Amino acid sequence: MEDSSKQYICLAFRLLIGGMFLWAGAEKILKPFEFSVAIYNYRLFPGPVIGLAAAILPWVEAIAGLCLLVGFNTKGAAAITSLLLLVFTGLIIISAVRGLDIDCGCFGGVERTVGLQAILEDVLLLIVSVAVVAFEKTPLKAHVLFRNLFRKMIPGRIER
Repeated sequence: MEDSSKQYICLAFRLLIGGMFLWAGAEKILKPFEFSVAIYNYRLFPGPVIGLAAAILPWVEAIAGLCLLVGFNTKGAAAITSLLLLVFTGLIIISAVRGLDIDCGCFGGVERTVGLQAILEDVLLLIVSVAVVAFEKTPLKAHVLFRNLFRKMIPGRIER
């Protein structure tokens, strides 16, 4: 596979993970109580940790997702999403083994129950996120695309 083809695949992966994390984070930011209830339902964390996680985690998700979408520090953002997905997958596995029938709390308005399907989906997303960390060389960044567009729109512009 050509190097440019790999970069476009990485771009698609980056946009997929970025969009999902931005959406998931935004949903949790807008509905912090529901997210804290979802964390509580795992029955693994004490109250102060639940409040702290419900306050901080959605912002980390949303910012990492936004960074992936616009092409800012993509390897760092993908490393963060990979770590989060690893933790989320572990929590879902633990809860499934314990027999809990709860919503995973992954996406605000979407019903997604802890179980094999959620585990497989998270593992697939983890593979995609790790692929961005491992294989992206020169990300296609939004500001570069806009700069190139303006260069084409303004004839006779002197290049530096």
